[in-house]
Amino acid sequence: MVLDPGKLTAHVPSSGAMAHRNPPSQGKVTITVDEYSSNPTQAFTHYNINQSRFQPPHVHMVEPIPYDTPKPSSHTRFVCVSDTHSRTDGIQMPYGDVLLHTGDFTELGLPSEVKKFNDWLGSLPYEFKVVIAGNHELTFDKDFMAELVKQDYYRFPSVSKLRPEDFDDVQALLSNCTYLQDSEVTVKGFRIFGAPWTPWFNGWGFNLPRGQSLLDKWNLVPEGIDVLMTHGPPLGFRDWVPKELQRVGCVELLNTVQQRVQPKLHAFGGIHEGYGIMTDGCTTFINSSTCTASFQPTNPPIIFDLPNP
Repeated sequence: MVLDPGKLTAHVPSSGAMAHRNPPSQGKVTITVDEYSSNPTQAFTHYNINQSRFQPPHVHMVEPIPYDTPKPSSHTRFVCVSDTHSRTDGIQMPYGDVLLHTGDFTELGLPSEVKKFNDWLGSLPYEFKVVIAGNHELTFDKDFMAELVKQDYYRFPSVSKLRPEDFDDVQALLSNCTYLQDSEVTVKGFRIFGAPWTPWFNGWGFNLPRGQSLLDKWNLVPEGIDVLMTHGPPLGFRDWVPKELQRVGCVELLNTVQQRVQPKLHAFGGIHEGYGIMTDGCTTFINSSTCTASFQPTNPPIIFDLPNP
């Protein structure tokens, strides 16, 4: 995507950041647990009423650009996908330089699913491929697996039957990409950080309680990151679940992104219903969930162009 002054259809805006933000020049910003942390729908309502925080001019919707749009010179094209859930066979992948997959590439994290996904990655022509896990990659969450073996053999029978040696080194099966888990890689001069954590939801992998537990993870994100990959959304950005009439994004993630890290691009998925793009004038937020709410893999990948560092 490239931003045209008259139309919000792409490239990262360089100005117009929200007024309540702390410019990086003011020194280190410390994020604390938000008073509305445990109720994201209430948080959204409060900040919208009192700050218009999720309305123009602070926030705008962005239309994806067509795949045949020429990439501007001295730019890198990112291709964003998420929540493919082992349903990659029919996905039409566009031209680009760097693939970003923000988790839920399997149904349950079974080694056979991971191998299939890795084979698909190997068939793609991108120069770089960066992947994080989501809540469905159960075997990637060692603490989750330790508890599953101890407590519940019936909730995920196929996963419970795995022996530890079957999944101990499951990350190594991803040989055709760079896998990030609370870690960073520099690609074509861009600093990319990835983290799989999401607010607790039905006890899946990488679930943590809202508040301090998640904030501790977001505090690991360094300042100066260009691209942030998380599995789930921040509050207010492509996080609406119509069936539940609820916002489900993480308030601490929102505050970390807007007030401290301020990446150029924040890519995520997790909420299938939230597919699409928004910007707050500083960061572009892309929910690229491939699967719909009914797990049909029909949402196309989203491309995004960033000027080279």
